[in-house]
Amino acid sequence: MIKVTDIDLAFTKNYLRVDHTDDDQLIELIIVAAKSYIQSYLNKKFNEFEELPDELTIPCLALASHWYERREIQTDKSANEVLYTFAGILDMHRIFIGGELL
Repeated sequence: MIKVTDIDLAFTKNYLRVDHTDDDQLIELIIVAAKSYIQSYLNKKFNEFEELPDELTIPCLALASHWYERREIQTDKSANEVLYTFAGILDMHRIFIGGELL
């Protein structure tokens, strides 16, 4: 099973079903942004986990796919549905202090 920290260009391109090199730099940037977004959302860096949860891979790939396929700013319903889907997974690992979200 691949960990979120091990997601790389080749794995992401396979997930996105991209077999050309034209967008490699863009995809690499998206991978970095997705990992950063997840850590910010969780209020926790990946290296702070005692054991990195396998399920964090799914939201990272979902974000990468979402951002790759939709390169413009949009606020339609389908965009929000993607965000809610991965938020459900990420919320299981989000840091709360004293009942309040950091």
